[in-house]
Amino acid sequence: MKPKQIIALMLIAFVAVSVGYMVVREAKAPPAESEKAGTADANPVVNNQTNDTNDAQFIVYYFHGDVRCATCHKLESYAKETLDTYFADALAEGKIRWQTVNVERPQNSHFIKDYQLVTKSVVISKIRQGEQVNWQNLDRIWQEVGDEQGYIDYMRDSILEFMEDRKL
Repeated sequence: MKPKQIIALMLIAFVAVSVGYMVVREAKAPPAESEKAGTADANPVVNNQTNDTNDAQFIVYYFHGDVRCATCHKLESYAKETLDTYFADALAEGKIRWQTVNVERPQNSHFIKDYQLVTKSVVISKIRQGEQVNWQNLDRIWQEVGDEQGYIDYMRDSILEFMEDRKL
């Protein structure tokens, strides 16, 4: 064998071992809280729990698949932390609902088309009188995940702006 062939084979072996190591490491990663309790199946229509039927309710979804890396767990954790820190009263009153959804389950696969999902995502949905009237994908979460406070600030500000939108 020529030296170039030996080096190429060594590099291929190194890549194969590295990929195998990453797969094993991610498989051993601790599950997120939503996985421990079992991820609920999601339905975008909720019962209006307020006295005024014109009041909107909001669902903050975290969409994921079966395979979840450490970054995916951060996306969910930071989103939940944002809600617990800045929207605890709205969660307790039922004005906001937190929902994790595994889109790889057959009953949830429609969300991929409904919300034009291409990866793990946080989506806010506005519900009025039992019907979804608007939604927004917080598409900058992947850019912000390396900065926990930046992620939380982005998500908090996006939710506040979305909730205050009076167009619908």
